[in-house]
Amino acid sequence: MTARLASRLTGLNCLAAVLLASLQLTGKVGIRQVVSEGSTASTLLHIDGTSALMLTLVSVVGWAIARYSIRYLAGEARQGSYSLWLGFTVGAVSLLAVSGNLLTLFIAWSLSSLGIHQLLTHYRDRPAAHRAAWMKAGVSRIGDLAMVAAGILIYREFQTLELVSLFASVREYKATGLPASSLMPAIGALLITGAALKTAQFPFHTWLPETLEAPTPVSALMHAGIVNAGGYVLIRLSPLLAWSQTSLTALACLGAFTACFAALVMLTQTSIKKSLAWSTIAQMGFMMFQCGLGAFSAAMLHIIAHSLYKAYAFLNCGDVLNQKAAVRGVSLPFAARPAAGFGSLAVASVGTVAIYLGVAQVYGLRFSEKPGGFILCLILCLGLARWVWLTLQTSSRLLPFVGIITAAGLSAIYIGAFQTIDAIVGLEATLGSDARNVTAIAAIAASGFVFLFLFETWLWLRSVNDSHGPASWLQAAHVHASNGFYVDAALSRLTRIN
Repeated sequence: MTARLASRLTGLNCLAAVLLASLQLTGKVGIRQVVSEGSTASTLLHIDGTSALMLTLVSVVGWAIARYSIRYLAGEARQGSYSLWLGFTVGAVSLLAVSGNLLTLFIAWSLSSLGIHQLLTHYRDRPAAHRAAWMKAGVSRIGDLAMVAAGILIYREFQTLELVSLFASVREYKATGLPASSLMPAIGALLITGAALKTAQFPFHTWLPETLEAPTPVSALMHAGIVNAGGYVLIRLSPLLAWSQTSLTALACLGAFTACFAALVMLTQTSIKKSLAWSTIAQMGFMMFQCGLGAFSAAMLHIIAHSLYKAYAFLNCGDVLNQKAAVRGVSLPFAARPAAGFGSLAVASVGTVAIYLGVAQVYGLRFSEKPGGFILCLILCLGLARWVWLTLQTSSRLLPFVGIITAAGLSAIYIGAFQTIDAIVGLEATLGSDARNVTAIAAIAASGFVFLFLFETWLWLRSVNDSHGPASWLQAAHVHASNGFYVDAALSRLTRIN
Protein backbone atom coordinates (compact mmCIF):
# COMPACT_ATOMS: atom_id res chain seq x y z
CA MET A 1 0.00 0.00 0.00
CA THR A 2 2.78 2.44 0.95
CA ALA A 3 4.71 1.56 -2.21
CA ARG A 4 1.76 2.33 -4.44
CA LEU A 5 1.09 5.57 -2.55
CA ALA A 6 4.71 6.64 -3.10
CA SER A 7 4.39 5.76 -6.78
CA ARG A 8 1.24 7.86 -7.11
CA LEU A 9 2.82 10.82 -5.33
CA THR A 10 5.91 10.71 -7.55
CA GLY A 11 3.56 10.41 -10.52
CA LEU A 12 1.73 13.57 -9.45
CA ASN A 13 5.10 15.28 -8.99
CA CYS A 14 6.03 14.21 -12.51
CA LEU A 15 2.76 15.50 -13.96
CA ALA A 16 3.12 18.84 -12.19
CA ALA A 17 6.72 19.18 -13.35
CA VAL A 18 5.85 18.47 -16.99
CA LEU A 19 2.98 20.95 -16.86
CA LEU A 20 5.10 23.63 -15.22
CA ALA A 21 7.94 23.08 -17.68
CA SER A 22 5.53 23.29 -20.62
CA LEU A 23 4.09 26.57 -19.36
CA GLN A 24 7.53 27.97 -18.63
CA LEU A 25 9.08 27.00 -21.96
CA THR A 26 6.12 28.27 -23.98
CA GLY A 27 6.31 31.61 -22.18
CA LYS A 28 2.84 31.33 -20.64
CA VAL A 29 4.19 31.51 -17.13
CA GLY A 30 7.31 33.06 -15.72
CA ILE A 31 7.45 32.18 -12.05
CA ARG A 32 10.60 33.75 -10.72
CA GLN A 33 9.98 33.82 -7.00
CA VAL A 34 7.46 32.61 -4.46
CA VAL A 35 6.72 33.87 -0.93
CA SER A 36 6.72 37.48 0.26
CA GLU A 37 9.64 39.86 -0.02
CA GLY A 38 11.43 41.27 2.96
CA SER A 39 14.06 38.80 4.08
CA THR A 40 17.29 37.41 2.74
CA ALA A 41 15.75 33.96 2.43
CA SER A 42 12.28 35.01 1.23
CA THR A 43 12.62 33.58 -2.29
CA LEU A 44 11.95 29.89 -1.93
CA LEU A 45 11.50 28.93 -5.58
CA HIS A 46 13.16 30.09 -8.77
CA ILE A 47 11.65 28.71 -11.96
CA ASP A 48 13.37 29.32 -15.26
CA GLY A 49 14.50 27.17 -18.16
CA THR A 50 17.31 25.51 -16.19
CA SER A 51 15.25 24.59 -13.14
CA ALA A 52 12.23 23.54 -15.25
CA LEU A 53 14.36 21.10 -17.23
CA MET A 54 16.00 19.65 -14.12
CA LEU A 55 12.71 19.33 -12.24
CA THR A 56 11.16 17.47 -15.17
CA LEU A 57 14.16 15.15 -15.41
CA VAL A 58 14.17 14.37 -11.67
CA SER A 59 10.43 13.77 -11.51
CA VAL A 60 10.32 11.51 -14.60
CA VAL A 61 13.25 9.38 -13.42
CA GLY A 62 11.89 9.29 -9.85
CA TRP A 63 8.47 8.13 -11.01
CA ALA A 64 9.97 5.39 -13.20
CA ILE A 65 12.10 4.14 -10.30
CA ALA A 66 9.14 4.21 -7.90
CA ARG A 67 7.06 2.17 -10.35
CA TYR A 68 9.89 -0.32 -10.84
CA SER A 69 10.42 -0.66 -7.09
CA ILE A 70 6.87 -1.90 -6.47
CA ARG A 71 7.62 -5.20 -8.22
CA TYR A 72 11.30 -5.36 -7.36
CA LEU A 73 10.72 -5.24 -3.58
CA ALA A 74 7.35 -6.99 -3.54
CA GLY A 75 6.94 -9.09 -0.40
CA GLU A 76 9.91 -7.65 1.50
CA ALA A 77 9.28 -6.74 5.13
CA ARG A 78 10.79 -3.24 4.84
CA GLN A 79 9.22 -2.28 1.52
CA GLY A 80 7.06 0.38 3.20
CA SER A 81 10.05 2.09 4.81
CA TYR A 82 11.93 1.95 1.52
CA SER A 83 9.04 3.56 -0.35
CA LEU A 84 8.76 6.40 2.17
CA TRP A 85 12.47 7.22 1.92
CA LEU A 86 12.35 6.94 -1.88
CA GLY A 87 9.54 9.51 -2.07
CA PHE A 88 11.37 11.69 0.44
CA THR A 89 14.58 11.61 -1.62
CA VAL A 90 12.83 12.37 -4.92
CA GLY A 91 11.06 15.28 -3.22
CA ALA A 92 14.34 16.62 -1.82
CA VAL A 93 16.06 16.52 -5.21
CA SER A 94 13.01 18.20 -6.78
CA LEU A 95 13.29 20.99 -4.22
CA LEU A 96 17.00 21.27 -5.00
CA ALA A 97 16.16 21.76 -8.66
CA VAL A 98 13.83 24.72 -8.06
CA SER A 99 15.48 26.33 -5.03
CA GLY A 100 15.37 30.11 -5.18
CA ASN A 101 18.02 30.89 -2.62
CA LEU A 102 21.16 29.30 -1.28
CA LEU A 103 19.63 28.44 2.08
CA THR A 104 16.82 26.43 0.49
CA LEU A 105 19.31 24.86 -1.89
CA PHE A 106 21.57 23.73 0.94
CA ILE A 107 18.62 22.34 2.94
CA ALA A 108 17.46 20.35 -0.11
CA TRP A 109 21.07 19.25 -0.73
CA SER A 110 21.31 17.93 2.86
CA LEU A 111 17.88 16.28 2.79
CA SER A 112 18.75 14.42 -0.41
CA SER A 113 21.91 13.10 1.28
CA LEU A 114 19.86 11.96 4.28
CA GLY A 115 17.33 10.20 2.07
CA ILE A 116 19.87 8.38 -0.09
CA HIS A 117 21.78 7.28 3.03
CA GLN A 118 18.65 5.56 4.34
CA LEU A 119 18.12 3.88 0.98
CA LEU A 120 21.73 2.73 0.73
CA THR A 121 21.43 1.04 4.14
CA HIS A 122 18.09 -0.60 3.31
CA TYR A 123 19.53 -4.09 3.71
CA ARG A 124 20.49 -4.14 7.36
CA ASP A 125 22.35 -7.45 7.08
CA ARG A 126 24.91 -6.29 4.47
CA PRO A 127 28.01 -4.80 6.12
CA ALA A 128 29.46 -3.77 2.74
CA ALA A 129 26.37 -1.65 2.04
CA HIS A 130 26.73 0.16 5.36
CA ARG A 131 30.45 0.70 4.85
CA ALA A 132 29.83 2.25 1.42
CA ALA A 133 26.98 4.41 2.77
CA TRP A 134 29.16 5.81 5.55
CA MET A 135 32.05 6.38 3.14
CA LYS A 136 29.69 8.43 0.98
CA ALA A 137 28.37 10.26 4.05
CA GLY A 138 31.89 11.23 5.09
CA VAL A 139 32.79 12.58 1.65
CA SER A 140 29.45 14.39 1.40
CA ARG A 141 29.95 16.11 4.76
CA ILE A 142 33.25 17.57 3.53
CA GLY A 143 31.40 18.83 0.48
CA ASP A 144 28.69 20.27 2.74
CA LEU A 145 31.27 22.23 4.69
CA ALA A 146 32.64 23.68 1.45
CA MET A 147 29.15 24.71 0.35
CA VAL A 148 28.37 26.31 3.74
CA ALA A 149 31.64 28.26 3.64
CA ALA A 150 30.83 29.40 0.09
CA GLY A 151 27.38 30.55 1.24
CA ILE A 152 28.85 32.57 4.10
CA LEU A 153 31.29 34.32 1.76
CA ILE A 154 28.54 34.96 -0.80
CA TYR A 155 26.36 36.62 1.84
CA ARG A 156 29.30 38.67 3.07
CA GLU A 157 29.99 39.87 -0.47
CA PHE A 158 26.42 40.45 -1.76
CA GLN A 159 24.33 40.76 1.45
CA THR A 160 21.76 38.33 0.07
CA LEU A 161 21.24 34.64 -0.58
CA GLU A 162 18.55 35.04 -3.26
CA LEU A 163 19.52 33.77 -6.69
CA VAL A 164 17.66 36.58 -8.48
CA SER A 165 19.54 39.23 -6.54
CA LEU A 166 22.86 37.41 -6.87
CA PHE A 167 22.55 37.12 -10.64
CA ALA A 168 21.53 40.78 -10.89
CA SER A 169 24.61 41.79 -8.92
CA VAL A 170 26.81 39.72 -11.21
CA ARG A 171 25.34 41.45 -14.25
CA GLU A 172 26.04 44.83 -12.65
CA TYR A 173 29.66 43.82 -12.05
CA LYS A 174 30.05 42.88 -15.70
CA ALA A 175 28.26 46.00 -16.96
CA THR A 176 30.40 48.38 -14.93
CA GLY A 177 33.64 46.57 -15.68
CA LEU A 178 34.72 46.76 -12.05
CA PRO A 179 37.38 44.30 -10.90
CA ALA A 180 36.16 41.26 -9.00
CA SER A 181 36.25 41.23 -5.24
CA SER A 182 39.06 39.30 -3.58
CA LEU A 183 36.40 36.93 -2.20
CA MET A 184 35.18 35.77 -5.62
CA PRO A 185 38.03 33.31 -6.34
CA ALA A 186 37.54 31.75 -2.90
CA ILE A 187 33.79 31.49 -3.50
CA GLY A 188 34.36 29.78 -6.82
CA ALA A 189 36.93 27.39 -5.35
CA LEU A 190 34.59 26.36 -2.51
CA LEU A 191 31.61 25.82 -4.83
CA ILE A 192 33.73 23.72 -7.15
CA THR A 193 35.15 21.71 -4.24
CA GLY A 194 31.67 20.89 -2.94
CA ALA A 195 30.45 19.91 -6.40
CA ALA A 196 33.53 17.79 -7.16
CA LEU A 197 33.08 15.81 -3.94
CA LYS A 198 29.39 15.31 -4.66
CA THR A 199 30.09 13.99 -8.16
CA ALA A 200 32.70 11.41 -7.09
CA GLN A 201 35.77 12.99 -8.63
CA PHE A 202 39.20 11.43 -8.21
CA PRO A 203 40.42 10.51 -5.61
CA PHE A 204 37.14 10.70 -3.67
CA HIS A 205 35.34 8.41 -6.11
CA THR A 206 35.86 5.07 -4.41
CA TRP A 207 32.56 5.03 -2.54
CA LEU A 208 30.42 5.04 -5.68
CA PRO A 209 31.19 1.50 -6.97
CA GLU A 210 30.77 0.18 -3.42
CA THR A 211 27.16 1.42 -3.15
CA LEU A 212 26.01 -1.37 -5.49
CA GLU A 213 25.14 -3.47 -2.43
CA ALA A 214 21.94 -1.44 -2.23
CA PRO A 215 18.79 -2.48 -4.16
CA THR A 216 19.07 -1.95 -7.92
CA PRO A 217 16.45 0.86 -7.97
CA VAL A 218 18.55 2.72 -5.40
CA SER A 219 21.59 2.37 -7.65
CA ALA A 220 19.51 3.75 -10.51
CA LEU A 221 18.46 6.74 -8.39
CA MET A 222 22.02 7.33 -7.21
CA HIS A 223 23.64 7.18 -10.63
CA ALA A 224 20.85 8.88 -12.58
CA GLY A 225 19.99 11.58 -10.06
CA ILE A 226 21.86 12.11 -6.81
CA VAL A 227 25.38 12.07 -8.22
CA ASN A 228 24.36 14.72 -10.78
CA ALA A 229 23.48 17.21 -8.05
CA GLY A 230 26.98 18.68 -7.86
CA GLY A 231 27.05 19.37 -11.57
CA TYR A 232 23.61 20.94 -11.47
CA VAL A 233 24.63 23.26 -8.63
CA LEU A 234 27.58 24.49 -10.70
CA ILE A 235 25.27 25.08 -13.67
CA ARG A 236 22.73 26.83 -11.45
CA LEU A 237 25.38 29.10 -9.91
CA SER A 238 27.49 29.47 -13.04
CA PRO A 239 27.34 33.30 -13.04
CA LEU A 240 29.21 33.28 -9.72
CA LEU A 241 32.03 31.17 -11.15
CA ALA A 242 33.02 33.74 -13.78
CA TRP A 243 35.66 35.30 -11.52
CA SER A 244 37.34 32.02 -10.60
CA GLN A 245 39.30 31.19 -13.73
CA THR A 246 41.96 29.30 -11.78
CA SER A 247 39.35 27.10 -10.10
CA LEU A 248 37.57 26.45 -13.40
CA THR A 249 40.85 25.47 -15.03
CA ALA A 250 41.67 23.12 -12.15
CA LEU A 251 38.18 21.63 -12.43
CA ALA A 252 38.66 21.01 -16.17
CA CYS A 253 41.94 19.19 -15.51
CA LEU A 254 40.48 17.15 -12.64
CA GLY A 255 37.42 16.23 -14.68
CA ALA A 256 39.50 15.16 -17.68
CA PHE A 257 41.75 12.97 -15.52
CA THR A 258 38.77 11.43 -13.68
CA ALA A 259 36.99 10.67 -16.95
CA CYS A 260 39.98 8.90 -18.51
CA PHE A 261 41.00 7.10 -15.31
CA ALA A 262 37.49 5.76 -14.74
CA ALA A 263 37.09 4.82 -18.42
CA LEU A 264 40.21 2.64 -18.25
CA VAL A 265 38.94 0.91 -15.10
CA MET A 266 35.47 0.49 -16.60
CA LEU A 267 36.87 -1.47 -19.57
CA THR A 268 38.30 -4.13 -17.23
CA GLN A 269 35.18 -4.83 -15.16
CA THR A 270 33.44 -8.20 -15.48
CA SER A 271 30.30 -7.24 -13.53
CA ILE A 272 27.68 -5.26 -15.44
CA LYS A 273 26.81 -3.15 -12.40
CA LYS A 274 30.47 -2.44 -11.63
CA SER A 275 30.98 -1.41 -15.23
CA LEU A 276 27.99 0.94 -15.01
CA ALA A 277 29.30 2.42 -11.75
CA TRP A 278 32.72 3.22 -13.24
CA SER A 279 30.95 4.54 -16.32
CA THR A 280 29.12 6.99 -14.07
CA ILE A 281 32.41 8.20 -12.59
CA ALA A 282 33.79 8.72 -16.09
CA GLN A 283 30.65 10.55 -17.19
CA MET A 284 30.72 12.79 -14.13
CA GLY A 285 34.36 13.56 -14.85
CA PHE A 286 33.47 14.60 -18.38
CA MET A 287 30.62 16.75 -17.08
CA MET A 288 33.00 18.49 -14.67
CA PHE A 289 35.39 18.95 -17.60
CA GLN A 290 32.61 20.71 -19.52
CA CYS A 291 31.84 22.94 -16.54
CA GLY A 292 35.53 23.77 -16.19
CA LEU A 293 35.54 24.89 -19.81
CA GLY A 294 32.56 27.15 -19.12
CA ALA A 295 30.37 25.01 -21.41
CA PHE A 296 27.47 24.90 -18.97
CA SER A 297 24.77 24.36 -21.60
CA ALA A 298 26.68 21.33 -22.90
CA ALA A 299 26.99 20.08 -19.31
CA MET A 300 23.22 20.43 -18.86
CA LEU A 301 22.62 18.37 -21.99
CA HIS A 302 25.08 15.81 -20.65
CA ILE A 303 23.17 15.56 -17.34
CA ILE A 304 19.87 14.93 -19.14
CA ALA A 305 21.27 12.33 -21.54
CA HIS A 306 23.31 10.53 -18.89
CA SER A 307 20.46 10.40 -16.37
CA LEU A 308 18.00 8.87 -18.82
CA TYR A 309 20.54 6.37 -20.12
CA LYS A 310 21.87 5.33 -16.71
CA ALA A 311 18.41 4.92 -15.16
CA TYR A 312 17.43 2.61 -18.02
CA ALA A 313 20.75 0.74 -17.86
CA PHE A 314 20.45 -0.06 -14.16
CA LEU A 315 16.76 -0.95 -14.25
CA ASN A 316 17.41 -3.20 -17.25
CA CYS A 317 20.70 -4.79 -16.10
CA GLY A 318 18.86 -7.87 -14.80
CA ASP A 319 18.14 -8.80 -18.41
CA VAL A 320 21.82 -8.81 -19.41
CA LEU A 321 22.01 -12.62 -19.71
CA ASN A 322 19.07 -12.72 -22.10
CA GLN A 323 20.63 -9.91 -24.14
CA LYS A 324 23.96 -11.75 -24.42
CA ALA A 325 22.18 -14.92 -25.46
CA ALA A 326 20.31 -13.00 -28.13
CA VAL A 327 23.55 -11.48 -29.41
CA ARG A 328 25.24 -14.89 -29.57
CA GLY A 329 22.33 -16.19 -31.63
CA VAL A 330 22.66 -13.49 -34.28
CA SER A 331 24.71 -14.20 -37.40
CA LEU A 332 26.49 -11.08 -38.57
CA PRO A 333 26.10 -10.42 -42.31
CA PHE A 334 29.80 -9.69 -42.74
CA ALA A 335 33.16 -11.07 -41.75
CA ALA A 336 35.82 -9.00 -40.09
CA ARG A 337 39.06 -8.46 -41.95
CA PRO A 338 42.46 -7.42 -40.61
CA ALA A 339 42.85 -3.81 -39.59
CA ALA A 340 43.78 -1.58 -42.50
CA GLY A 341 46.12 0.48 -40.31
CA PHE A 342 46.47 4.19 -40.04
CA GLY A 343 45.24 4.80 -43.57
CA SER A 344 41.67 3.82 -42.74
CA LEU A 345 41.93 5.60 -39.39
CA ALA A 346 42.99 8.80 -41.15
CA VAL A 347 40.10 8.46 -43.59
CA ALA A 348 37.67 7.89 -40.71
CA SER A 349 39.03 10.82 -38.68
CA VAL A 350 39.08 13.34 -41.52
CA GLY A 351 35.70 12.17 -42.76
CA THR A 352 34.16 12.45 -39.30
CA VAL A 353 35.49 15.96 -38.76
CA ALA A 354 34.16 17.01 -42.16
CA ILE A 355 30.75 15.51 -41.39
CA TYR A 356 30.54 17.15 -37.98
CA LEU A 357 31.64 20.56 -39.23
CA GLY A 358 29.21 20.30 -42.14
CA VAL A 359 26.30 19.54 -39.84
CA ALA A 360 27.36 22.36 -37.51
CA GLN A 361 27.40 24.73 -40.49
CA VAL A 362 23.84 23.73 -41.35
CA TYR A 363 22.76 24.54 -37.80
CA GLY A 364 24.72 27.79 -37.81
CA LEU A 365 26.87 26.70 -34.84
CA ARG A 366 30.27 28.38 -34.56
CA PHE A 367 32.63 26.62 -32.20
CA SER A 368 34.79 29.69 -31.73
CA GLU A 369 31.87 31.43 -30.05
CA LYS A 370 31.26 28.65 -27.51
CA PRO A 371 33.35 27.99 -24.39
CA GLY A 372 35.62 25.03 -25.03
CA GLY A 373 34.01 24.58 -28.42
CA PHE A 374 37.06 23.26 -30.27
CA ILE A 375 38.11 20.85 -27.50
CA LEU A 376 34.59 19.40 -27.14
CA CYS A 377 34.34 19.14 -30.93
CA LEU A 378 37.61 17.18 -30.98
CA ILE A 379 36.42 14.74 -28.31
CA LEU A 380 33.09 14.12 -30.01
CA CYS A 381 34.80 13.58 -33.36
CA LEU A 382 37.15 11.04 -31.72
CA GLY A 383 34.16 9.03 -30.58
CA LEU A 384 32.49 9.18 -33.98
CA ALA A 385 35.76 8.39 -35.77
CA ARG A 386 36.08 5.22 -33.69
CA TRP A 387 32.67 4.07 -34.91
CA VAL A 388 33.35 4.92 -38.55
CA TRP A 389 36.78 3.25 -38.41
CA LEU A 390 35.26 0.02 -37.08
CA THR A 391 32.83 -0.08 -40.01
CA LEU A 392 35.80 0.24 -42.38
CA GLN A 393 37.32 -2.93 -40.90
CA THR A 394 34.60 -5.17 -42.33
CA SER A 395 34.29 -6.96 -45.64
CA SER A 396 30.87 -5.44 -46.22
CA ARG A 397 30.67 -2.70 -48.83
CA LEU A 398 27.43 -1.36 -47.39
CA LEU A 399 28.36 -1.03 -43.72
CA PRO A 400 30.86 1.86 -44.16
CA PHE A 401 28.09 3.92 -45.74
CA VAL A 402 25.82 3.01 -42.83
CA GLY A 403 28.57 4.17 -40.46
CA ILE A 404 28.94 7.48 -42.24
CA ILE A 405 25.19 8.08 -42.27
CA THR A 406 25.01 7.14 -38.59
CA ALA A 407 27.83 9.58 -37.75
CA ALA A 408 26.02 12.35 -39.62
CA GLY A 409 22.75 11.51 -37.87
CA LEU A 410 24.33 11.47 -34.41
CA SER A 411 26.05 14.78 -35.15
CA ALA A 412 22.75 16.32 -36.19
CA ILE A 413 20.96 14.99 -33.11
CA TYR A 414 23.66 16.20 -30.73
CA ILE A 415 24.04 19.67 -32.25
CA GLY A 416 20.27 20.11 -32.49
CA ALA A 417 19.83 19.04 -28.86
CA PHE A 418 22.64 21.35 -27.76
CA GLN A 419 21.12 24.32 -29.61
CA THR A 420 17.77 23.61 -27.98
CA ILE A 421 19.19 23.29 -24.46
CA ASP A 422 21.37 26.36 -24.97
CA ALA A 423 18.31 28.39 -25.98
CA ILE A 424 16.27 27.12 -23.02
CA VAL A 425 18.97 27.46 -20.38
CA GLY A 426 20.32 30.73 -21.75
CA LEU A 427 23.56 30.61 -19.76
CA GLU A 428 26.16 33.23 -20.54
CA ALA A 429 29.67 32.15 -21.36
CA THR A 430 32.03 32.53 -18.46
CA LEU A 431 35.73 33.21 -18.43
CA GLY A 432 36.31 29.52 -19.09
CA SER A 433 36.90 30.54 -22.71
CA ASP A 434 39.09 33.56 -21.96
CA ALA A 435 41.65 33.58 -24.77
CA ARG A 436 43.96 35.90 -22.83
CA ASN A 437 44.68 33.43 -20.05
CA VAL A 438 47.72 31.46 -21.23
CA THR A 439 47.64 29.12 -18.23
CA ALA A 440 44.00 28.22 -18.86
CA ILE A 441 44.67 27.58 -22.54
CA ALA A 442 47.62 25.31 -21.73
CA ALA A 443 45.67 23.37 -19.09
CA ILE A 444 42.62 22.94 -21.33
CA ALA A 445 44.80 21.85 -24.24
CA ALA A 446 46.51 19.32 -21.98
CA SER A 447 43.07 18.02 -20.95
CA GLY A 448 42.23 17.57 -24.61
CA PHE A 449 45.41 15.56 -25.12
CA VAL A 450 44.34 13.31 -22.22
CA PHE A 451 41.26 12.29 -24.20
CA LEU A 452 43.40 11.88 -27.31
CA PHE A 453 45.73 9.61 -25.31
CA LEU A 454 42.74 7.51 -24.21
CA PHE A 455 41.70 7.10 -27.84
CA GLU A 456 45.23 6.14 -28.89
CA THR A 457 45.44 3.66 -26.01
CA TRP A 458 42.25 1.97 -27.14
CA LEU A 459 43.56 1.85 -30.72
CA TRP A 460 46.89 0.37 -29.63
CA LEU A 461 45.30 -2.24 -27.36
CA ARG A 462 43.03 -3.32 -30.18
CA SER A 463 45.94 -3.74 -32.57
CA VAL A 464 47.95 -5.73 -29.99
CA ASN A 465 45.06 -8.07 -29.25
CA ASP A 466 44.33 -8.60 -32.96
CA SER A 467 47.91 -9.35 -33.95
CA HIS A 468 49.86 -10.89 -31.09
CA GLY A 469 47.51 -11.29 -28.19
CA PRO A 470 47.98 -9.57 -24.81
CA ALA A 471 51.52 -9.55 -23.42
CA SER A 472 52.26 -10.57 -19.84
CA TRP A 473 52.78 -6.97 -18.70
CA LEU A 474 49.50 -6.01 -20.35
CA GLN A 475 47.72 -8.76 -18.46
CA ALA A 476 49.25 -7.43 -15.24
CA ALA A 477 48.07 -3.91 -16.10
CA HIS A 478 44.61 -5.34 -16.69
CA VAL A 479 44.59 -6.75 -13.16
CA HIS A 480 45.69 -3.43 -11.67
CA ALA A 481 43.05 -1.54 -13.64
CA SER A 482 40.31 -3.98 -12.65
CA ASN A 483 41.10 -3.12 -9.02
CA GLY A 484 40.89 0.61 -9.66
CA PHE A 485 44.67 0.91 -9.33
CA TYR A 486 44.17 0.32 -5.58
CA VAL A 487 43.11 3.87 -4.78
CA ASP A 488 40.34 2.47 -2.57
CA ALA A 489 42.84 0.41 -0.57
CA ALA A 490 45.13 3.41 -0.12
CA LEU A 491 42.31 5.63 1.14
CA SER A 492 41.07 2.88 3.44
CA ARG A 493 44.49 2.67 5.06
CA LEU A 494 44.68 6.44 5.43
CA THR A 495 41.21 6.72 6.96
CA ARG A 496 41.31 3.34 8.73
CA ILE A 497 38.06 2.25 7.11
CA ASN A 498 37.78 -1.57 7.00
